[in-house]
Amino acid sequence: MSRPAAITFLSALLLASAASFAATPSPSDLAFFESKIRPIFVQSCYKCHSHEAERLKGNLSVEFRDSLLKGGENGPALVPGDPEKSLLIKAVRYEDADLQMPPKGKKLSDDQIADLVAWVKMGAPDPRVPGQTVAGQNWGKNRRDHWAFKPVRPTRAPAVNNTNWIANPIDAFVLAKLEENGMKPSPPADKRALVRRATYDLTGLPPTPEEVEAFVKDTSTNAFAKVVDRLLASPQYGEHWGRYWLDVARYADTKGDVKNQEAPLYPYAWTYRDYVVRAFNQDKPFNRFILEQIAGDRLFSTDQDSLAALGFLTLGPRFNENINDIINDRIDVVCKGFMGLTVTCARCHDHKFDPIPTADYYSLRGVFLSSIEPAEEPLLGAVKFTPEYAAFQKKYSEFDQKLTQDEAQIRALRKSGETMQVKETRRDIGQLRRQIAQLEANDPGSPPRASALYDSSKPQNSPIFIRGEAGNKGPVVPREFLEILSGPGRAPFRYGSGRLELAQSIASAANPLTPRVIVNRVWTRHFGQ
Repeated sequence: MSRPAAITFLSALLLASAASFAATPSPSDLAFFESKIRPIFVQSCYKCHSHEAERLKGNLSVEFRDSLLKGGENGPALVPGDPEKSLLIKAVRYEDADLQMPPKGKKLSDDQIADLVAWVKMGAPDPRVPGQTVAGQNWGKNRRDHWAFKPVRPTRAPAVNNTNWIANPIDAFVLAKLEENGMKPSPPADKRALVRRATYDLTGLPPTPEEVEAFVKDTSTNAFAKVVDRLLASPQYGEHWGRYWLDVARYADTKGDVKNQEAPLYPYAWTYRDYVVRAFNQDKPFNRFILEQIAGDRLFSTDQDSLAALGFLTLGPRFNENINDIINDRIDVVCKGFMGLTVTCARCHDHKFDPIPTADYYSLRGVFLSSIEPAEEPLLGAVKFTPEYAAFQKKYSEFDQKLTQDEAQIRALRKSGETMQVKETRRDIGQLRRQIAQLEANDPGSPPRASALYDSSKPQNSPIFIRGEAGNKGPVVPREFLEILSGPGRAPFRYGSGRLELAQSIASAANPLTPRVIVNRVWTRHFGQ
């Protein structure tokens, strides 16, 4: 192979490699970038390496992935997947006296450097697109005027030429765009295709041959409406569409990172899963769905579903029991899930896109700081004293007795200074707790319980953590709803933790984000975008 050919072949390989890393980032990758990487660039790099700089230092911009790949005077700053070959990593590590960023002794923390290394290893996922930069723009005004924060208003259907094609107002919007581009609608789907699409869409399953034939032979004008009604009434509808909500709720029956002696299993996670399926199958009103999942314990309802619904908040990652990270996760799932807002970006600084100041984040932190998990999950209904329950109780008591003995032994061993035996006993305790969780989750006699949350008897407001650092406390802020959605008469929450008032604010007809977000979630699942 000649030298030019070899260079061309190598270039093709490099381009293919870069393309493989340029695939659409996953939601978890984007969350990592937004929470860990973007703040580093904004706070420590943009001043010298973005279009807001008086002079672009080293001819390097860090505003976009493409500009990092292109690099500056020293060459490409980024090699996706390989931190050791990335000048960006070399610079932040201070490995070269002539290449240190940020300069003048403002070296990033070890955690920030580790986050950048991890980001490069995962392929440097980056949603930033040229032309959509934040730096230097007057977001203080513009973002408050964004249409998403304005009330939902009726929209007049556009005029079209082929009015005979219009079966409902949505068709008019579709046809108007087609006509605008000189296009015509596709022919209608035949009945076999239509029943297959509807059945897959609503249940995730194919129709049976008998269901297909019944629809084909039904010549009534409402034949398709009858198919849709039948599918909506089937139990498979709630199972299929409930799963989409469980994705929003970051549902899992395991806890992620836990301390050594803790069981990694949520034994009663299934009660929340079943609640969600029932909610869809019962056609539960969406405002009630919101209230139950955020404040089911405060609704004073005889319906046990209200407690099971609180798994929405409690079944998230445990972060080795770091309370600040647990609360952050709860704020995140509430604000993203119901309103499509990344409020947790304001944990360390005012939001760079949305009109969410840091104070708003800590107002919500106070709400969840004032909400506690009970020592024992509450029962969902009365215990049925069956032989299965008696057998479960016997096994549970044996495990619990052994656990009590081991915990007493730990205390005795600590007093005597027998370190090795302490470690061994801790392992036994961890194993026992895992066995108890498995028993609670799987034994047929285990009574169902809720992964619930209650209001603290002493609600408290939260101080602002300067730059998100728990040890660097600023002013205390009241528990209240987001300022951009509250209007000029915003008042602090008055009852308990404020979770019920938070839920009511999210479900309020005056909040334009909530209906827009759920309609878009449903639309996306049906139509792909």
